[in-house]
Amino acid sequence: MSLRYRIAGLTFLLITATVCCLLWLANLQMHNLFAAYLQMPRMDMGQNEMSFLHSVHESLIWVGALFIILGFIASLLLARSITRPLQALAQGTEAIRQGRLGIQVEVASADEIGQLAQTFNNMSRQLAQVEELRRRFLADTAHELRTPLAILQGNLENMLAGVSAPGMERLFSMQEEVQRLTRLVENLRDLSLARMHQLPLNKQWADMNQLLMRALDMFQPLLEEHDLAAATELAKDLPQLYVDSDRINQVLYNLISNAIRYSPAGGKITLRTGRQSRQGCSWLVVEVTDTGTGIREEDLPYLFDYFYRGDEARSRETGGTGIGLSLVKYYCEAHGGWAEAHNNEAGGASFSIGLPVGTAEKGK
Repeated sequence: MSLRYRIAGLTFLLITATVCCLLWLANLQMHNLFAAYLQMPRMDMGQNEMSFLHSVHESLIWVGALFIILGFIASLLLARSITRPLQALAQGTEAIRQGRLGIQVEVASADEIGQLAQTFNNMSRQLAQVEELRRRFLADTAHELRTPLAILQGNLENMLAGVSAPGMERLFSMQEEVQRLTRLVENLRDLSLARMHQLPLNKQWADMNQLLMRALDMFQPLLEEHDLAAATELAKDLPQLYVDSDRINQVLYNLISNAIRYSPAGGKITLRTGRQSRQGCSWLVVEVTDTGTGIREEDLPYLFDYFYRGDEARSRETGGTGIGLSLVKYYCEAHGGWAEAHNNEAGGASFSIGLPVGTAEKGK
C-alpha cells in the first residue's frame, strides 16, 4: 500500500473515531438532560417527546455522516499534499541515479518538505557542477599530459630513426618535459592527500616575510618579461610560524604566478603581510593583489574548488590546469588556516591566506 493511502486511511480513521465519540457524548448528554426533564412534575413520555428524541437522533446521524464525508475528503487532500512532493523527490532521485544530474523539483511550500526539496535542488546543482568540473579537468589534464608526451615521443622517434642526433640541447629539452610531467603528477597526488587530510607536513619555524621576499625574488625575471612592477607592504615584528616551508612556498608561488598571469603589461602586483583577529583567533595574513580584470562574481564562491576554472577561454590562453588555487586552499587548511579572494574597488583581485598564530610567539 502506498504512503498516500496509508496517510489518508489513518487520518480518516482518526476523524471517524473523533466524530463518533462526539456523537456518543452528545447523545448521552441529551438523554441525561431529557431524563431529568421527565422527572419534573406532570411530565411523562408522550408522542411529542418521542418525536423530539427521534429528530435529535436523526440530526446527530446526519451531522456525523457529513463530518465523516468531509473528513474523508480532507484526509485525501492532506495525504496528497504530503506525498506529491515526496513523489517528485523520488522521481528526481531516480533521474540522478540514471545520470541526469542537475534536475530540479518544484518547491511549492516553505515547510519541512519544501526545505527538503530545496536541499535536493542544491545537491543536484552541485552534483552537476562537480561532474562538469571533473570532465573539464580530465580534458585539461589529458591536454597537459599529451603535450610533453608528444614532444618526448617525437624526439625519441627522431633519434631512433637517425633523423636527429641526441645532442645535449635536445636532451635538456626532453628533461624539462619530464620534469613538467613529474610536477603535474606530484601536484595531483598532493592535492588528493590534502583533501583526505593525509598530507605529510615537515614543519619548522619560519619567517613569513623572508619566505615572501624569496618567492618574489624568484619571479623577478618573469615580472620583467611581463613588464610588471612589484611592491611590498610587510608588517614588522611578525611572529614566526611553525609550518612546512616547502608547502607554504608553493602556496606563495601559486598566488604570485596567478597574479602575474592575469595582470596586463604595465600593471602592478602588491604583496602584504599583517596580523588579523577573526573568530577569536589571531592570524598571520598574506595578501597578493593584482591590477587585472578581476574575477566574475559568479566565479568567486567556487574559485578554490577542486577542478574549477572560471573563464575557460582565459584559462586556456594563460595556461594551468585549475589545481593551483585548490592547492593554495588545501595546503592552508592542512596548517589550520584559510584562503579567500575578492575583487578590489579600484580594479583587480586580491587573494589572501591566513595561518594561525597561536603559540607561534615562542618562535619570535
